[in-house]
Amino acid sequence: MKLAGSILAVATAVLMLAPMAPAQKDLSTSGIRFWVERADAIRMPETYDADNYFNSYQPGTNSFRGFTANGCHDSDHKPNCTQAIDGTAVWDATATYPSSSYHEDVLYGQLNSNPLVSWAMCGQWLNSTISYNGVLYGFSHGENPSTTDLSATKTCGDSSTHHKTMTLFTSTNSGLTWDHTSPTLIIDSTDNSSGPSGESGEGDCNIIPGTTYAYMFCRHPSNTTSDGSRFDTTGLARAALSNLTSFVKYDNGWGSQPGVNGQDSDIPGYLNDGTDAVSYKLGTSATYWKDKGWVMLLGVSDSSFNGIKMSFTALSNLGTNDVQFTTFPYPLMGDEGYYFASNPTRNAYLYPAALNLLDGTRSFDLTQKAQFELVYGFVPHYNTLEQRILAMRSVTVSTSSTAQDPQVLVALTTRFDSSFNQRYSSTQPVEYGVEPFSPVSFSQIEVDTVGYLPQFFSGTNPPMSQGQTLTKIVECTSTAPWPAGHPDHLITTSSCDSNYYEDTVAGYSYPSKPATGNSVEIYRCSGNANSTHWVSTSNTCVVSGVSIGKSEKSLGWIITK
Repeated sequence: MKLAGSILAVATAVLMLAPMAPAQKDLSTSGIRFWVERADAIRMPETYDADNYFNSYQPGTNSFRGFTANGCHDSDHKPNCTQAIDGTAVWDATATYPSSSYHEDVLYGQLNSNPLVSWAMCGQWLNSTISYNGVLYGFSHGENPSTTDLSATKTCGDSSTHHKTMTLFTSTNSGLTWDHTSPTLIIDSTDNSSGPSGESGEGDCNIIPGTTYAYMFCRHPSNTTSDGSRFDTTGLARAALSNLTSFVKYDNGWGSQPGVNGQDSDIPGYLNDGTDAVSYKLGTSATYWKDKGWVMLLGVSDSSFNGIKMSFTALSNLGTNDVQFTTFPYPLMGDEGYYFASNPTRNAYLYPAALNLLDGTRSFDLTQKAQFELVYGFVPHYNTLEQRILAMRSVTVSTSSTAQDPQVLVALTTRFDSSFNQRYSSTQPVEYGVEPFSPVSFSQIEVDTVGYLPQFFSGTNPPMSQGQTLTKIVECTSTAPWPAGHPDHLITTSSCDSNYYEDTVAGYSYPSKPATGNSVEIYRCSGNANSTHWVSTSNTCVVSGVSIGKSEKSLGWIITK
C-alpha cells in the first residue's frame, strides 16, 4: 500500500485527568520493561489482509470488529479493499470467508470500474477509527496511479509510483457499510506529484483522539527538493473533534497550513541512549498510554534502527509549537533491516499496531490491564507480499522507579506437529502455510514460553547487559524441504549452520547466569526420530519425562518471569 455519546467517553475522561509530562525530548524511559509474549498466526497467507494498520472497534459487550485490508473479493471493487471481521475479542479475527462474521469489501475504491473518488481509484485501506455521537469515523489511506499511468493506461499500474492520500468516511452501523457517496479528502500533498518516478503525496496515517483535537500521524513517501531526506519521515496534523473534516498540518508549529496540500515539517525523535541522536523516521502507528499521559509511535521503516521503533511524547506536547519525541533505545522486536518486498532477505514485519485488549482502541492503561495487543504483518523470507501472515501477540508492560536491564524481552515458544513428529521453536509464528495457504501444521503449543530473549541492536559490536557481553541468537531454516514441506527450523548462536539460511535475529543470550532476575539455560536439541531441531531447558532434551533427542550445545542463558 503502500463512539456512541461523547468521543470514547471513558478515554476522554482519562485524557483530561492524565498527568502532564514535560514537553521535551528526554522523557525518562529507563524503568520501563516490555515483555513481548507468544506470537500467533491469526490469519495465514491470503491476498485480502495485512496490508494496513489493523484496527478494531467494539460494537458491544464481547463483540469486536477488526478491519484489515489488501485485495478485494468482488471484481467490481478491485484492486484494493478493506474487510471487516467479527469476533469476541480483539485478537479474534479468524472468521473465514464466506461467513456471517466476515464482511467483505466494506470499503473500496471502484465500483464497476468507475472510481468513487478522483483521488483514490486504486483502493481504500482503513487504518483507524473514532466513534463520536453515534457515528463511526473511518480514516482511510487511499492511492491513485502516477500521472503517467493515469493518463496512459487509466489503470493503477505500478504501486511503487502511487500517489498517497487520506480520506474520511462515516458509518452509522458500526462499520458494516460506509458512506461512499460523500467521503472527504482530508490529507494530501504536492510532494513529488509531478516527479518522474517513486511515490508521492502523503498517507499511511493513523489517528488518536485528545480532549479537544484528534491528532493524525502521517508518512511522507518521497524526498523533495527542499528536503532531500524526507522519504519515510513522520508528519503531524490535527482537527477539532467537532470538525473532523478540516485538518491543519504541523509546520514547525501550529499555524494555518491546510491538511490538503499544505506544507508540513518532519517530526523529530531523539534516541534516549545518551547520544540524543535525532531521526525523523518515527513511524505513524499511534497509541495513547493513558495512565502516563504519553503518546507512543511505532515504526519499522528506519532501516538503521533494526527493529520496531518505539517513540514517546506527552499528549500535552502535541498541542505545542515544539513537538518532539523520545525514542526508546531498544527495539520492541529486533531485526536486521527493513524489508518491504516479496521474498525479503530476512523476515519482514509490517504495519505494527498497538491495541487496547479491553475495548479495541489505540490505547492502553496499566491501571486497567498491564498489556496491549501488538498486531503486524509477518512475511517470512521465502513468501511474497501476497502471502502475508496476520500476526498478533500480547505485550506485558511494567514500570519501575529503578532502571531495568534488559528492557525488552521477546518470548520463545515451542510447537509440535504430531503428523511429522517435529518440533518448532521460534520467537515468531510458524512460517509454513504457503502451501496450501492454511494453518495445517504445528497446532499444538508444547511450551508456551521457554523463556524471553533480550532485544538489542544487531550491530557490529555485541551488546552488554548485566556486565556480560551477550551472544547473538539467530533463527534459521533448512534449504532442504524435508520433512514433507516442513523444513527444519533451527535456533543457534551467532550464525546459521551450512545449508540453512537466516530468518531473523531472535535476540541475545547471556554466556553465564545473569546476576539479577530469573533465568534459565537453554539447549539446542536434535530429535532421535528425524534429526529436526528445537530449543529445550533440558540438557538431555527431555519431553514429558523421556529423553527424545540429544543436546548439540548450550545456547546460553535467557530471562524468565
